[in-house]
Amino acid sequence: MLTIHWPDPPPGLEPFAEERAAAAGADLVFGDATAPQICDAEIIITSSVAMPASAIAGLTRCRMIARYGIGVDTIDVAAATASGIVVCNAPTYCVAEVADHAAAMVLSLARRLPWFDATVRRDGWSAAQRDERGLRRLSRQTVGLVGLGKIGRQVARRLAPFGFTLLGSDPLLDDPAILALGITPLPLDQLLNASDYVTLSVPLNAATHHLLDARRLSLMRPGACLVNTSRGGVIDEHALLEALRSERLHSVALDVVEHEPLRADHELLTFDPRRVLITPHMAASSHDVIADLHREIAESIAAILDDRWPSAVVNPTVIPRRALQR
Repeated sequence: MLTIHWPDPPPGLEPFAEERAAAAGADLVFGDATAPQICDAEIIITSSVAMPASAIAGLTRCRMIARYGIGVDTIDVAAATASGIVVCNAPTYCVAEVADHAAAMVLSLARRLPWFDATVRRDGWSAAQRDERGLRRLSRQTVGLVGLGKIGRQVARRLAPFGFTLLGSDPLLDDPAILALGITPLPLDQLLNASDYVTLSVPLNAATHHLLDARRLSLMRPGACLVNTSRGGVIDEHALLEALRSERLHSVALDVVEHEPLRADHELLTFDPRRVLITPHMAASSHDVIADLHREIAESIAAILDDRWPSAVVNPTVIPRRALQR
């Protein structure tokens, strides 16, 4: 019987997953990623457990590693490819939710909701009413979108009706493709300098790690705002805090940070709450997305069981250990 190993299933999902695996004629094993059984698994599902090259080297029977989510930065995709292991993810399951979250964060900062909420609680109603500095009509402001994949495009669609000027930067798209989205293309450095709000919708990989470092943060307009719903490692956190301290950045809205979870004494949590809005990596969450996530992962597993190529392959150049039909 084919074995599927899942070291870190979300709480409460085990009975459902076992039922689906049994229906597919597979034995689903839960347990630590270092357990001996993982070496015998033909399919591995991982939610957040890392799969570095050292772990992949011991997977003598594995045909597929399925990431229970979108980002694959916890998987050494190159090592998997070299070993003939197909890597899949669920690239579309939470696009709407993350785009909604990013757009909501931009709007919250644009209307200074965290600022007014904290001020009225601390200083009172009248004091908050007197503090109108920085409020501007949305149609007179500019949003820079870094990354124009599935999520970035949906963020743009949500913000466009408010009248923002939209700028975009994506190394995988040429200028005509960006213009076709109703977005003005700019190189990243120029976009940072021209935007009132910058929102990040990029994967975390070698090219995007600390994409916004001290140099790039210094290019942003004085008093600009930054939104990140992608991965924490895309921003150099030390440089971000310095930009906040110096007031180069007016405010930030973060759903992700470089090292999660945040310690209770982390400066981002102790900083002026009027200027730092934080949500605990919840942008992808809703009651509705779970069914979509299950479906996408189940479809990839079913394809492997049928010796077919899954539709959501991260490493399409891999030569599978067992031939797959397209």
